[in-house]
Amino acid sequence: MTHANTSSTPIFRTVEVAEGVAITLGQPLSPEAMALMTQIGPQTFKLKSGTYAGAKEIDVQLGVGAAVHQMNFTYGSDVKCGEMVARYTEELGPPTSQHGEITLWRDPSTMFEILCLPAGVRSLLRDLAPTA
Repeated sequence: MTHANTSSTPIFRTVEVAEGVAITLGQPLSPEAMALMTQIGPQTFKLKSGTYAGAKEIDVQLGVGAAVHQMNFTYGSDVKCGEMVARYTEELGPPTSQHGEITLWRDPSTMFEILCLPAGVRSLLRDLAPTA
């Protein structure tokens, strides 16, 4: 099922990972954010366990110019997918598309996707803005 995104609410691009420490799509990681992460691959970092209250795990992928390109979130078994989709629908408006286990919001600069999988809930926040 696909909908035109009738909401004028832009998709969030910043996630606060600790008090006063944020990660923003399209921006380099701050030294404070880097101090909370472990490098797990080329251009890929993982927040240390227990850093972020909303997700069990957050991976951050960097792109051009070491800017944050994508954030991947894995949630604990206590997170209910339907409740999460409802919460973001209230915040962002109707999803751009919903097909099977994937619910997607998209605007010109950002994509946010929730995946309702048998193994648990995951989400993805991706920068779509053109790079300089």
